[in-house]
Amino acid sequence: MKSLKVALINQTNGGAVPAATLAALRQQVDNHLAPAWNVRADISVLDAGDVIPPDTLPLNIVDSLTGRAGVHSNFQGQPSAEVVNDDQLSITLSHELLEMLVDPSGTTVKQAADLDPYSGGQQVNYLVEVCDPCAVYSYDIDGVPVSDFVLPSFYDPKATGKVDFAGDLAGPLTVPLGCYISWLDPTDSRWHELQPDGTYLVGTKPGLSRDDRDGAFGEANPDRHDVPAINRAWAHTVKPPR
Repeated sequence: MKSLKVALINQTNGGAVPAATLAALRQQVDNHLAPAWNVRADISVLDAGDVIPPDTLPLNIVDSLTGRAGVHSNFQGQPSAEVVNDDQLSITLSHELLEMLVDPSGTTVKQAADLDPYSGGQQVNYLVEVCDPCAVYSYDIDGVPVSDFVLPSFYDPKATGKVDFAGDLAGPLTVPLGCYISWLDPTDSRWHELQPDGTYLVGTKPGLSRDDRDGAFGEANPDRHDVPAINRAWAHTVKPPR
C-alpha cells in the first residue's frame, strides 16, 4: 500500500484545526479510503512559516480563495491543496485531501464509455477525482462531517453494489445534480465535462492533466472548486450527517 505524508498548514487568522476534525480525517483516510484505493497518509499539523518536511504534501488552510473554497494542483511537479476556513471546513478538507491522495499528479484516468447521451458511446478517459462525482454528499465520523468519495467500481459500467463509500449514488458513472465529472475524449483530444447543472461542456484546448483541464475550461465552470457553494445551490440533495 502506498503511504504519503500530508501537512495541514494553518495560514489563517483563526484558531487551530479542531482536534476532532484532525481525528476524523485520519480515521477516514486509514479506515475508509485506504482499503478502497490502496493509499494511506500520515497527517500532521504545521503553523504558517514552519518548515515543511521533505516528501510532505502541503494542504494550506487560508482565509479566502478567489471564486473557490478548495483546490488541489500539481504546480511544477509539487502536489498541493488549499482550503478556505469556513463553516464547512471539515468537508472541504476531506474533499481536497482524499483527491490529492488518490491522484497527487492529477493525471490518473479510468477508461469507460462516454456518458454523454449525445456522444457515440466511444471509450474515453475519465479523470479520477474521487469526491467530485458525489460532492453534494457527506457523512459523519464521530460527529464531524466529511466528504463522500467514489470507489473504483464507480468507473466500471458493469459494477453492482455500492459505487461510493456512503452508498448514495445510484450506480456507476451516475453523477447527480450539484456534482461533476471530467473526461478526455481521444477522438477530439478535448476535455469534456458534465457540469453541476446537468449540462455538458467541451474545453477549448487539449491537454493530459487536471491542470490542463482547468486551463481548457477557464472560468466556464467557476463553482467546481467551491464545495460550500455547490452545497448551498443544491441543498436539497445533501443528506444530513448520520
